[in-house]
Amino acid sequence: MKLTRLAALPLVSLLVLTGCAPKEQPARPLTSATATPTPTSSVETGDMPAALAKLATALYEGGELKANKRTASALADRKPVDTTITVKASTGKWNKQKMAVLTSDKDVTLAVEKGGTWTAVGGWWPSLGVKKPVLGGKRHVLVIGSDAQKSKGEKVREARADALQVVGVDGKGGGGILGIPRDLWVNMPGGGQAKINAAMMQGGPKAQQKVVTDATGLKVEGYILTGFKGFENLVDDIGGVTVDAPVPVLDVKAGKSKLDGETALDFARERKTLPGGDFDRSAHQGVLLLGFAALAKMNGPAGLVDLLSAADPLVETNLTAEQALTLGAWAYKTDPRKVGGEVPEPPFGYSSDGQFMLHLDTPTRKIFDSFADGNL
Repeated sequence: MKLTRLAALPLVSLLVLTGCAPKEQPARPLTSATATPTPTSSVETGDMPAALAKLATALYEGGELKANKRTASALADRKPVDTTITVKASTGKWNKQKMAVLTSDKDVTLAVEKGGTWTAVGGWWPSLGVKKPVLGGKRHVLVIGSDAQKSKGEKVREARADALQVVGVDGKGGGGILGIPRDLWVNMPGGGQAKINAAMMQGGPKAQQKVVTDATGLKVEGYILTGFKGFENLVDDIGGVTVDAPVPVLDVKAGKSKLDGETALDFARERKTLPGGDFDRSAHQGVLLLGFAALAKMNGPAGLVDLLSAADPLVETNLTAEQALTLGAWAYKTDPRKVGGEVPEPPFGYSSDGQFMLHLDTPTRKIFDSFADGNL
């Protein structure tokens, strides 16, 4: 089932669903990018923190710039500006780490803080002669919606997955959203086979990430997990999300409409009244993610920090602030003609113990393979 192509990649959408107990990510090598200083420039940083102002000043006036490897490489040959530059900062927190987006006209710098020092981890700088965005290459992230029922005392990270969506970017301005049918019959981490959405119940979100990685062959770098209430609160906290529904779903009419938290959750979970059942529901979950991405793009790069900060206390994730920022920033550098979505529709059958299940057949594997480059 194809999703309608929309103007912005989910990337942030992806960010819009969950977090906690992250696995420590391997530290990226830091390096310095130094330009020849010039005394004729002036960098106005307003009332931003001194350590962050130091990063902004080094970026435009020259001197040592703390940056990860790819950012330092892109900025190594920059020339110090000879005019007055005004830099604004938006700051927040993701997964226990401070983050920031610096903006100056059309320039955007993504930064994270560690040990009191700010490091540039990506962005784009047309004023400095950097022609392409520096956000990393192709990548995939798993967005999980938990089926935990609070009335039954179930924990979000220990219940079955109600929604599984892989968000991808190709590092070239394209991307996609792949809906994973929750009844797909696959190998489990502890042995044996079961429906793919049972992995989280058996081993938590990291196990769910591993099973999706193994089943699809995609290199999923992390997960974002949310429960029903967390999702509702997030949508309400950001003032609602606009979706472009392909067909009417309960109280949501076909076409564009703005949804509050409760209505958005109903839209994401409804399947009984839909002709395609779970397949249609998975497609609508992708539509919601695209709605989050569209919101991020509308608010501009400076609003990325606000969106991630709003999601942070309502999600569980193993994505670092650097990963979340650079992935979310692709929403602003995506060509809508290169963004697609799909939900495979494998043949059904029954397991040896009588469970309804979907077979991982060759056409489904081909769809997975086609997403390896981060584009659908």
